Amino acid sequence: MANRDNQDFKEIGLDIANFSRLREKGYVYVDKTEFVHKILTGTLPHVFFSRPRRFGKTLLIDTLEEAAIGRKELFSGLAIDRLRRDGEWPRSHVLRISMNAFGDDPALLEENLTGYLHSFADERGFSITASNAAFSLREVIRKLSRNFIDIPLITENTKISDGLVADKSEIIVLIDEYDAPIINNLTEPDNLKIAQKTLHGFYNALKSCENMIDRIFITGITKFSQLSLFSALNNLADITFDPLYVNVCGFSIDEINNYYSNRIDASLEVFQDPKIYGPGFTRADMIERIREWYDGYSWNGTDYLINPLSLQSLLYYKLFDNYWIRSGGMNFLNQMNINNDIFSEVFKEEAEFSGSVDIQDVHNIDPVSLMLQTGYLTVRERKDTESFSELYLTVPNKEVGMTIMRNYVDKHIIPSIIDDDNFTPELCKEFCSAFFTGQSDRAEVLLQSFLSSIPSNLHVELEALYHVFLFSVFRQSGFKTQPERKMAKGFIDLVVKSPEHGYMITEIKYAKSDNPKKKSTQSDGSTVLQETASAKDDIKLESGINAAFTQILDRNYLLPYVGGSVPVRAVAVAVCGRDNVRIRSMPGEELLARAAEYPGASRSGQASGQNK
Repeated sequence: MANRDNQDFKEIGLDIANFSRLREKGYVYVDKTEFVHKILTGTLPHVFFSRPRRFGKTLLIDTLEEAAIGRKELFSGLAIDRLRRDGEWPRSHVLRISMNAFGDDPALLEENLTGYLHSFADERGFSITASNAAFSLREVIRKLSRNFIDIPLITENTKISDGLVADKSEIIVLIDEYDAPIINNLTEPDNLKIAQKTLHGFYNALKSCENMIDRIFITGITKFSQLSLFSALNNLADITFDPLYVNVCGFSIDEINNYYSNRIDASLEVFQDPKIYGPGFTRADMIERIREWYDGYSWNGTDYLINPLSLQSLLYYKLFDNYWIRSGGMNFLNQMNINNDIFSEVFKEEAEFSGSVDIQDVHNIDPVSLMLQTGYLTVRERKDTESFSELYLTVPNKEVGMTIMRNYVDKHIIPSIIDDDNFTPELCKEFCSAFFTGQSDRAEVLLQSFLSSIPSNLHVELEALYHVFLFSVFRQSGFKTQPERKMAKGFIDLVVKSPEHGYMITEIKYAKSDNPKKKSTQSDGSTVLQETASAKDDIKLESGINAAFTQILDRNYLLPYVGGSVPVRAVAVAVCGRDNVRIRSMPGEELLARAAEYPGASRSGQASGQNK
C-alpha cells in the first residue's frame, strides 16, 4: 500500500475522521493499522490513550470500530491484513460513544447520554427501559452480550441490509474524548461538579459490566487521575507515554515523505513561484519548513511527530499558517493561568518536570501538566528512574510557540500597561509614525518607555517577547502587520504596511545585558532593579543593528518589495536587556546600495539569537 501511495496522486482527506470514507474514496491514509491490531488483540484489554486536539484520535477510534466488526475489505494491503493469521477477522458488537457529541451544557449530559443509548438500542431492533445513563449502559451491554447473534452489527458506515452478524458475545467499548464534558467546563466550577457527577455514575456502570466486555479503548486530551474513570476502571492501562504506542497518532517525517510525497512536490511548485519563495526553494527547504512549523511533538523524547491537521492543511491550502491553533487552540490557552513563573519555565531550553504528569485535582489544575497534555508543551527528553519519570519539556514548534507568546502578551502584558501614561493610544500612534518616517531617536525613546512600563513581575527576558510586543503595538494602532513572513532563506520578523508610508521590513535582534543593576522606585512606591547603561551595551546594540541589516541583505528580504510603486524601508531594531533599545532604518534601495558596509553576519559581532 505504501508503495502505491508513492505512485498515485491521491486526494488529501483534510479533516476526514471516517476510515471507511478515506479508503473507499481513495484518499491518502497513513497506515496505523499495526497499532489497531495490537490494541484489539494485545495483552492490554482496557486501555486509555491521550493526545492533543486534532491529532487523529477520532480517526483511530473509527478505524478500530471498522476492524472490530470485521470489514476486512477496507484493510486490504494494510499492515493489519498481513498480521491477521489465516485471514481471521472476528466480528464483535461495538458500543461507540463520543462524549464531545453531547454539547457543552452539563445539565443535559445525563439526558443526552440516556437518549443516545436508547437510540442505539432502537436502531438494532431491541428496547431498553432504564431512565438514566448508568442503567441504560448496563442494559445495552447486557442485551448485546446475551443476544449477540440475533442483533445486527450496525455502525455509522453500515446498515442492517449489509447482513453483518457478530460471532463473539463479548462487547468492544470505544469512548472518544471522554473528558469533553470536563474540558468544556473548566472555568465553571458549578458546571464542573454536575459533569463530574454524571460521569462518575456512568463510568462506574461501565466497570460493573467488565465480565461482558472484551476490550475497552478510551481516548481523551487530558488525564484527570481523580476522575471516576480511573478509580472505577482501576485496571485501565495508560499507553499515552508507552514507547510501543508513541506513534499511534501523528505523522513522522518518514511517513509524510512516503505517503504525501507527490503532494509535497505539488506544493513545492507553488512555493517556487518568484512571488513567494522563488525557484531556489528546494524540497529540502520544504521539509525543513515543515519541521520548523509543525514537527516536534514527542512523548518519549526520541520520536517526533507532526500534527496531521497542520500538515494536511499546509498541503491543501499551500500556505504555512497556524492551522492547529485556529481550530480552537486559543480556548485552552485562555483557560490556563499562565503566570510569569510558568511562562519563563516553559520557554527554557531544558524546562524540567518530574513526577506524575496526571492532573490530580480538576478544581486546581497545574498549568504545566495541562500544557503538556494539551500539546503546548512536549517531551524533549525523558529519564526514567525507579520511582518516577523525569521529563525535560519544550515548546514543540513555531506554530505553538508564537501563539503562546502572543497570548501572554495580549492577555497579561498589554492589559497591565494599557492605562499607563507611558503607553497611551496617542503615544502608540506617535511611535508608529516615527517608525515609518525614519525618526529613529524618537521611536527609540517611545519604545524604551513602553518596555519600561511592563511590570517587573510580568517581564521575561526572551527575544520572542519583543517580537510579539512590537506586533501588538502596530496591530492595536490599526496597521496591517504580518509576523514571521516566510521567505526562501528565512522569516522576516515583521512586515508592517502603512497606507501612507508603504512597507517596513523589520528585523529584531536581542542580547542579554551583562550590566550591573541599580534600584529604582516606581510611581506606586515599589522598588525594582533596572540595568545601568554601559559601553558593553552600546557595543551589543550596534552589533545587533549591523546583524539585522546583514540578515535582511543576505536573505533577500527586500526582494519582493523594492522596485514597485510602494515605498519600502528596512528597519533594524536591537534590544539589549530590558532597558536599552536602538532603532535604525533606511529606504530599501539605500540599504541595497550600501550592501558593502554589511559584509556578512559572521563578521558583524552578532548579538545573541540573530541567526534564527
